[in-house]
Amino acid sequence: MASSKKESWLDRLTARLGRSAGVFLLVLVVLCAIEVAVDWNATLTEVNVLRATLRQKGENYADLLRKAAEGAVLGYDWDELDRLSAALFDDEDVVYVRFADLLGNTIYDRLRPEYGRRFPSAHGGASFRAHYHRVLHRDIGGMLKDPLRLKANMERSRHRDFFQAFTDGQNRLVAWITSSPIAPPRDLPRVLYQDRLADSAGRLDRDLTYALGAVTNDAGESYGVVVVAFQNDGLNAKIRGKLVKGLAITIFFVALILVQNVVGRKSKLRLAALEEALRAARDAVRDALPETLPAPTGRTAAFAFEQSDRLGGTVFDARVVGGETELFLAVPEGHGVDAAFASAALLEVARRVAADEEPAARAASILSAYARSRLARPMALLLLRVDGAGRVRGVLSRIAAPCRAVDGRALPIELDAGPIAFPDEAATLLRAPLLAFADDTSAPLLVWDDGEPPPAPGEAPRFDGAGALAAALAHESAAAAVETVMKRAKRRAGPKRLDDLLAIVL
Repeated sequence: MASSKKESWLDRLTARLGRSAGVFLLVLVVLCAIEVAVDWNATLTEVNVLRATLRQKGENYADLLRKAAEGAVLGYDWDELDRLSAALFDDEDVVYVRFADLLGNTIYDRLRPEYGRRFPSAHGGASFRAHYHRVLHRDIGGMLKDPLRLKANMERSRHRDFFQAFTDGQNRLVAWITSSPIAPPRDLPRVLYQDRLADSAGRLDRDLTYALGAVTNDAGESYGVVVVAFQNDGLNAKIRGKLVKGLAITIFFVALILVQNVVGRKSKLRLAALEEALRAARDAVRDALPETLPAPTGRTAAFAFEQSDRLGGTVFDARVVGGETELFLAVPEGHGVDAAFASAALLEVARRVAADEEPAARAASILSAYARSRLARPMALLLLRVDGAGRVRGVLSRIAAPCRAVDGRALPIELDAGPIAFPDEAATLLRAPLLAFADDTSAPLLVWDDGEPPPAPGEAPRFDGAGALAAALAHESAAAAVETVMKRAKRRAGPKRLDDLLAIVL
């Protein structure tokens, strides 16, 4: 019981959250935020890969030059330094190479001519060497005197763009989560890469980056510095392309999430409304059905009824008429809310029609009265009366004939060969002839209906509810037998069952 209450509470909570516009908006915002974070993390990763490629190239160039130029720097050999530097300008990104001595004085420098000619027009008339004189002099001096401090200053520099700030923050977060702070370097760095520059007004300068390499002697002492500078025009163009691509992907997938969730929510709300309507209709039909089945004097009556989730529309009624028990069973065609309304209207008509007629005449009266209803639809029908001695008589159309339980077997009652005639307005409501039946034996009477017409010749057999009832009655009471058979039928039909199930023992 506690588990059932908990499941019911969870179902109500889930349904309420599913209908809440605030919860839907919150989930939508979270989904869009996750999508934006994922897409832009991928974009930032691609941008960092582009920058890392240029950084690696710059560090390699500076490392090769500092090693190759040890003698030339020591001997102030301008020609040798020019020969070593010339090949670097085959790389279109390289725009400037400079060698400085122990005091930071320039021994050799070379600027790409076409880059030098167009530089003043983009930088207020200042030449390249004048524009970058201060930062080059500062970093060369730092590389000679204290490269560790220069490295720390570069890492702590406030002249960072969003990508660099994001990457630094991400690295700090990973280090904090893993509790593994980055250990300080033990050896002096021989190559550093400067990509955090600002112009004289303090604005970020993303037009140039450069690598610095320390020229050292055998004892590891620095006596010169090489600078290899790169123009970032190509890199910046590729970054802009990545950003446009990332923005387009983000807009596409965010729009897709919005459309899918809005459309999905509308579908879920419609489905929830349909389920609410089905639940209300199912409850209304079930409340209209009898809670007990009156039995003729000297006999036992029991029944089990199970509605399908889709609401098959089965209705039945039982009353005592002149010492006999009358059973009325009908299955209007269709499923769902419409079938429920049609079933409720049919049950109301059946209860309103006078009960003093014989089964055939009473069935005709019910059909004629129901045919005048706007909710009328074709149906399967069974109407019978059974007395205290077990004698039964009745009529049926498209419902399996009642059976007698004899020695654990279900023996169907034989039907009359000729159909019963009835008024024309009622004829439209039956898909098959209305047939009469009667039986005078006293064995238990079994009625089983699964909402479907009797199987046609050659059709695969369905669950034999009447046979299962007869077998169960051999060793169980009537009430226990109908419950046992109903459980078996539900397991056999599975959760996708469309029709209602009814088992009756009289």
